[in-house]
Amino acid sequence: KQTSLQPQLIVVSPLRRAIQSALIAFPTQTPMTCLANTPWICHPHVMESANGNKSEFVSDGAVLRDMFPGVEFGLLDRWVEREFAGSVEKVNGKEKVPLFENKIDLMGRTEEFLAWLKNRDERVVVVSSHATWLQSLCAFSVQYQPQERGMEMFKKGELRSLGIKFD
Repeated sequence: KQTSLQPQLIVVSPLRRAIQSALIAFPTQTPMTCLANTPWICHPHVMESANGNKSEFVSDGAVLRDMFPGVEFGLLDRWVEREFAGSVEKVNGKEKVPLFENKIDLMGRTEEFLAWLKNRDERVVVVSSHATWLQSLCAFSVQYQPQERGMEMFKKGELRSLGIKFD
């Protein structure tokens, strides 16, 4: 089927900078203004590995909804409720979820994301995430081995295409 490589789905990390990057990178596909009505879904499994730094705190879905209308945050809401039973911290008056995980957790999230993606109908999917998550996806989940390795594999704000064929 011909796709013309127009995004059929845009998946974003729950960290604000990833959503902002996607909005900048795909200005004609923005939620609520795109003629193609491309869905935007915030998926908690595509956020970077968390070490408890403030920049890695996840805002509450209600806060993100106000900031980014048209992005679907249902997966994030369910994940926060399941993982944290609704207990979130208040930082500067805003609810945020502090996260800590190890590399095995990160690899598990990339695998769970691929399983979710495999069950979707869309063929051209944009994922706006972070270098650490993308490195996990490429190195472990899909065994994509570019020439650059480690922290040099992805540069800040870099866009890269990757074809994945599910069996």
